[in-house]
Amino acid sequence: MIGSSSARSLVAFRLSWLVLGLAACSPYGFSKEITAFSQGVDSLSSGFADGYAQLAADREAVLELDLTGARAPVAISPSCSDARINAPCLVFKRGAAEPKATPIEGLRGPTIDALTVLGDYAHALAAVSNAGDRADFDKAVAQLSGSIGQLAQFADAAAPGTSAAAPAVVSFAGWVFGTALDQQRFDSLKAAVTAAGTAPPGKDSPIAAVTKRLGAGLVALRDQRAAVAQQEVDRLSRRLQPSLSDSDYRQGLSDLKAAVAVQYGLTQSDPTETATALAQAHDALLAALEDPKRNYPALLKAVNDFASQATALRNALAAGAPTPSASQGGS
Repeated sequence: MIGSSSARSLVAFRLSWLVLGLAACSPYGFSKEITAFSQGVDSLSSGFADGYAQLAADREAVLELDLTGARAPVAISPSCSDARINAPCLVFKRGAAEPKATPIEGLRGPTIDALTVLGDYAHALAAVSNAGDRADFDKAVAQLSGSIGQLAQFADAAAPGTSAAAPAVVSFAGWVFGTALDQQRFDSLKAAVTAAGTAPPGKDSPIAAVTKRLGAGLVALRDQRAAVAQQEVDRLSRRLQPSLSDSDYRQGLSDLKAAVAVQYGLTQSDPTETATALAQAHDALLAALEDPKRNYPALLKAVNDFASQATALRNALAAGAPTPSASQGGS
């Protein structure tokens, strides 16, 4: 029977052999990691879209608590009938201040654009890494070249002079089935990731510039959702009065606990850290493509960290409390 120390050594040897073997099989050694990177970007995209929609629902819930408690006369935001007004469209208490735009309204468009170019780029990387024949490869490389151009254009708009990247160009000369396709997949991945991840002197890399813009939008959404969640918690707390029936009190308490859970999840999230993890995962991919044997383990960690953070942030941004019951007394 093998002793525990010998067993651990054997496991470590086999794991090291597996890691090096995967890294040597370029670029299929990176297929799962690139797919995980792409899925992480998708998580952020869906989290932002769902979180922005949930912000509107949060605002409606707060206003409904105000209006139903006071049976107040209402007014409608001018932005509901005038698209030129960049402010939330809401029904609110007449005489109260009109709802105003917050930072997230101004950052929504640039954030969606950042998520779009990042998503297109990540999907194109995955398409190249999984291309199984000449037709798939040609199509994937064209997709990747276009996505690099879009990423560079967005990066330059966000931070002028950031991008010196040109679309990845891969020569098809001498293409044959087998190892030649493996090498061309690897070469095109490396060219694209290098273009996206290389910083001109004194500037950010294109991927860093885009993720900074993304991080600003994610922070603005988190902050605004947390602020509105606090308003909802305050109003639900005030509604828990001794005059309520047992069933209404229990329902109100349940609503309050749900709102507090949403608020807590938002305050514990860190969009800046998640955006940074995206850039770090991309840096790790570039390092692994440059030296697979040395840098593959770091790529595994960076991609896993980003994927888990992206999922957690998506869940926090998209979480919503139940619509409070209107029968729970005045505010």
